[in-house]
Amino acid sequence: MMIFSLVLTQDSFARTGDIGLGLRATPDGGGFTGKFFIDRNLAIEGQMNAGGVLGWEDGTSFNAVALIEYHIYLPNPDWRIFFGGGMHAGVWDHNGRVYNYETGRYDADNEGIFGIDGIGGVEYRFRKIPLGLSADFKPAINFVRDVNYFPHNMFGLSARFYL
Repeated sequence: MMIFSLVLTQDSFARTGDIGLGLRATPDGGGFTGKFFIDRNLAIEGQMNAGGVLGWEDGTSFNAVALIEYHIYLPNPDWRIFFGGGMHAGVWDHNGRVYNYETGRYDADNEGIFGIDGIGGVEYRFRKIPLGLSADFKPAINFVRDVNYFPHNMFGLSARFYL
């Protein structure tokens, strides 16, 4: 009985396309993404990202992101633009690139991070297969230690399978 109800539940999501799970690639790392549509235009997105892993940025990071997004359908309903905001929390390893003004040297330093994020982008949903592709710009600001710009995972390409 439980398996039967799960199949029915998944089938109803497949018809409406309300939940998408997938991967997000960024120039310096990547991670996982999940999107849940509250209604036709409003979605909640969650991300788990690893940044700086290719060594192009200031250290490495791992963070969780929660976003709320408003989607605007374009004349072709397969395409939509979206914008919104949210917050992130995680850890940032600066790999010895944090300048300590008291000692006059660079410290190897890890810190917990917490801050706000903005997001804007475009998404394409295929009609024949349950797949969505998106490109986004997601700037972020940290509030821990000092208010500062967070360089990781700012640009992303995502592929989501819609259940």
